[in-house]
Amino acid sequence: MRQPSLIARFGRVQRPPFQHLLARALLLCAASVLSITPALADETYPAKPVKLTVPFPPGGSSDTAARILADGMSKQLKQTMVVENRAGAAGTIGIASVARAQPDGYNLGVGPVGGTIIARLIGMQVPYQPQDLVPIANIGSLPLVVAVNKDVPVNNIKELVELAKSKPGSLSYGTSGAGTPGHLVFEYFKKIAGIDVVHIPYKGDSPLTSDLIGGQVQIGVLTGPAAKAQQSNPKLKFLAVSSAKRYPQMEAVPTLVESGYPDLNIEIWNLLIAPAKTAPAVLTRLNETMNAVLKEQDTISRLDAQGYLPPVAMSLEQAREFVETDRKKWETIVNTTGVRIGQ
Repeated sequence: MRQPSLIARFGRVQRPPFQHLLARALLLCAASVLSITPALADETYPAKPVKLTVPFPPGGSSDTAARILADGMSKQLKQTMVVENRAGAAGTIGIASVARAQPDGYNLGVGPVGGTIIARLIGMQVPYQPQDLVPIANIGSLPLVVAVNKDVPVNNIKELVELAKSKPGSLSYGTSGAGTPGHLVFEYFKKIAGIDVVHIPYKGDSPLTSDLIGGQVQIGVLTGPAAKAQQSNPKLKFLAVSSAKRYPQMEAVPTLVESGYPDLNIEIWNLLIAPAKTAPAVLTRLNETMNAVLKEQDTISRLDAQGYLPPVAMSLEQAREFVETDRKKWETIVNTTGVRIGQ
């Protein structure tokens, strides 16, 4: 007997509807596009202007360095880098805005050591975690400079320590504010040297420098640019710088390390930062672009004129290691001194 055909037994073979075939084709296309997105991101980024948030008012050393960097990177990236100042709360307001921004490579910021590391350590309420930000590279570093009024009878750090020990509590030192790197570094120096000197916080380098020149405060901890601007002033004497090597703009001034304090190798810096989860290809593009800019003679000369130490190129991994190493250093300083906001 003849067997019935398959169609007779099971009915007509069902073919997938056209809509199903179309959906499968679209899914395959989407998968192909996703697989090449990282490469395309590197080639097409940036496709529009990039915002660079500076967490301080215009005109300061951080703002100036950021604008120098923005000029160079705009040319390299062939897109405008727009600098936006968002000051307040020791830089933490501006940094917080970067941490909350879309991680698309178009929202970058300047991360100073104060807002990036120190603020949380000294007890400030900081609305972001270290892991919310990615360091791309170091825009530039500055030393701190210990200076005294001309009438203070010392010419070096050793003599300053001897004078302070002979008159405990009678000398005063000024900084640009409570909780600033200058305040923490000198408090650390006091602990190591075993001296008692009274802290007077000012609202910036300018009023501090005026009182130091006038003799209202005997000792000042100035940023490199502030000291550089006064280096020919006969009413001041400069005793030491905090950087690892001598400050090129003030070569005659020894380091604190040379003066017998190897643990006082400290610089203050500004990083280029991005929100966490920014695409690796974009971070790499920014890192390579920034390092290229830092090697340009125009950039080097402009940063030098603003009192910055010679720039140092870093890979992304070196930038992360740099931040973690400095975080441990500042943890030691804060824990040793016990400095907290309001104390």
